[in-house]
Amino acid sequence: MSFTTDYGVFLGNIVYKGFNHFTTEAMPTQEKTLQKIMKRNADCELGKKYHFDEVHTLREFQDKVPISTFEDYLPYIGRMLDGDNGKIITSQKIHRYCSSSGSVGIPKLQPKTARDLWNMQCMGLAATPACANKWLKENLGLKKLPTAMGPLVLSLNGVKMKNGFMANGAAQIPFYYIRPLLKHITTTPMDILFPEDEEHTDTAYFQLRFALVNTDVTYLGSLVITLLTNMFEYLEENWQMVCDDIEKGTINPRVRATDNLRKNYGHMKPNPERAAELRKIFEGGFDGPVPVGRQIWPKLVWGYGMIGSTLAVYVEKLRRYVGDIPLHNMGYAASEGYMAMPVELNANDSVLLPRSLVYEFLPEDAPEGTRPLLLNEVEVGKNYEIIITNFSGLYRYRIMDIVKITGKHNNTPKIEFLYRSNMGLNLANEKTTTQMLDWVAEKMQGKYGVTFRGYSFYSETNVGMPHYVMVAEPDAPLTAEQRKELSVAVDDFFRECNEKYEKYRRWNMIGDSVFFELKEGAYAEYRELLLSQGRVLNQIKPVIVLNTPERKDFFYARIKEESAAEGAAAAKAPAEAPAEAPAAEEVTAE
Repeated sequence: MSFTTDYGVFLGNIVYKGFNHFTTEAMPTQEKTLQKIMKRNADCELGKKYHFDEVHTLREFQDKVPISTFEDYLPYIGRMLDGDNGKIITSQKIHRYCSSSGSVGIPKLQPKTARDLWNMQCMGLAATPACANKWLKENLGLKKLPTAMGPLVLSLNGVKMKNGFMANGAAQIPFYYIRPLLKHITTTPMDILFPEDEEHTDTAYFQLRFALVNTDVTYLGSLVITLLTNMFEYLEENWQMVCDDIEKGTINPRVRATDNLRKNYGHMKPNPERAAELRKIFEGGFDGPVPVGRQIWPKLVWGYGMIGSTLAVYVEKLRRYVGDIPLHNMGYAASEGYMAMPVELNANDSVLLPRSLVYEFLPEDAPEGTRPLLLNEVEVGKNYEIIITNFSGLYRYRIMDIVKITGKHNNTPKIEFLYRSNMGLNLANEKTTTQMLDWVAEKMQGKYGVTFRGYSFYSETNVGMPHYVMVAEPDAPLTAEQRKELSVAVDDFFRECNEKYEKYRRWNMIGDSVFFELKEGAYAEYRELLLSQGRVLNQIKPVIVLNTPERKDFFYARIKEESAAEGAAAAKAPAEAPAEAPAAEEVTAE
């Protein structure tokens, strides 16, 4: 519906105008934002504890209020979840909660006030069409943003908590609040956007089932770009079945679907003409000179979803199907708030929002006790841990994210998310932390009665489907059967401790994990290597993540031959390890 798109751009332009003003007046805006937060929350428990009524400047705020982590808020949020509606961490009314993965499978629940929800709605959704409209006009010469129509490859279900509130992922909430409008801008039915039984539904099938028959598709949308990649991979493997169902108006028995979905869509109007058009496209292959997505949808103009540098492998895979269509990053958001908004397409960085939150920046590897920098003190090209204060009760809160300052928009820094400071692995935005890695290793040792002298993990993206690799040195040789059991166990435990990993495994976005047994003495050799480089013994930390090519090569060179062969057969991992260990100067010390 053109009106819906045009109205969305109109509202977005209003938001964009304010955004440009506040990013020009960045530091005065930060001071005013802090004063509003202090005033609104002065009479809550934390406000009284830290004397918010005496805080008037950012420097005073740093002096009076300590830096915090999620663990500091657990007792307070626990009381709120148990039904305590008093003024605890905020004086404002709580409307819902945001959820995200916790340290070891325990979801983090962040309360949300109206002001934070409004910021997320305006900056996370309303500004998106305005930004795309501006970029497409300036770079592609389009008169305006085409009428929005396309698949929204996402799930918007929330969870009702024991205190009666709803909890959703942060990026889901803006879509949740425009539910009545969704039918005008997407090919995806409501019972797929709000699935009855997501685990037992082939979501990619139903996304394709409705998008493929609509030749007016202009965009491809998701919260995370990996879901779009996964949809096309499903199509490449199952196009014949999908085309047959489009032709006959049926749902193949192989497709996982609830009874209600089969009842609603199992007897659709047959469409043999469109099925024939699609078969002709797919029979020509998925690697022709014209990307298959452009052939399916001639009006396709753009796509959006989280596309940061950590997801580059999935963006590259998506490009195979859609070519060079511009991709709009969803910005930098977390359960703590919507923190940065992109101002152009095909960019991994975003502009901080000085009116939405208060920001501080701790230089990467800064000594304990370092005073964090303010927004006007950071330097382009440097990395920082970001600390935020929001309107919903988080004060000087470490979200454990490391960002890079990439430039400026007006007088406000542009940032790119790099990694979590406690991050272990991150293939598809599942954000597996080092705590989770240690938990998985401990569980494996406890269940199978083995002891590891050392263990490490690696994100494999170059061989087969992206997957996790665990290498470990046991204190006694393992049998082939034990190695097989441990490969299954590592995957099972990751699914248990990280809900996003479990979901992405179900969606076939991440492949089976692989376990490799290392030769005896591997970790002792690594320590000796670091000592030979002049490292002090008490500075040598466990090598939990193989996060450099040198580390990966060092330990892959020490995989037992029989274990490497088994792993190659299971996951197409490299069967032949390098014959020689890398030279000492090639190994990057931690």
